[in-house]
Amino acid sequence: MSGFFRGPSTDQVKCTNAEQKLIKDMEKKGRFPQHYTRKVDMSKVSMDIVKPWIAKRITELLGFEDEIVVQFCITQLEEKSEKGLDPKVLQVNLTGFMERKAAPFCSELWTHLLSAQESPVGVPRQFIDEKKEELKQKREEAERVQEELKRRRQDLEEAARGAAPERRRGAGGSPRRSRSRSAGAREASPGAQPRRRRRFE
Repeated sequence: MSGFFRGPSTDQVKCTNAEQKLIKDMEKKGRFPQHYTRKVDMSKVSMDIVKPWIAKRITELLGFEDEIVVQFCITQLEEKSEKGLDPKVLQVNLTGFMERKAAPFCSELWTHLLSAQESPVGVPRQFIDEKKEELKQKREEAERVQEELKRRRQDLEEAARGAAPERRRGAGGSPRRSRSRSAGAREASPGAQPRRRRRFE
């Protein structure tokens, strides 16, 4: 029973020590941004909103989809730790997958997480602003479409009103011309007898 409860293995200890040594070395060189010193309470962050951004941003930086890297990052964020989430450790761990692109990604991610924990709904402020702008553009586009439809409908109505008098004039002019021609024909006929005038005594 003495070997039942075991602590960290020798390999785990060596890996942790190497990780901490690398972090301290990067700190001395100023490789971490200033906002890494601020803590994030992940319980206040809506991960359902952040996860799609993580997948999209990693794909943009790598130039291709990598589900393993995405899931590894999400697991790091959701993993419970006594010391809490450390952005420096996250960046070091992601460097093995993303190389130099890990630093800008983690910096952006940490900025969003800090913003999200300050939000009542756990959503980064930038995400809310982008959504508002997207809705605004859709509303403006819908209004432009409605205005264009309204303009075309007015053009059609004006064209229809302008064509109606022309049709009425065309329909009323033909009979008059035919009656005039008929009267002229009777007067020109050689066999026609002139009417006698009645004398009034």
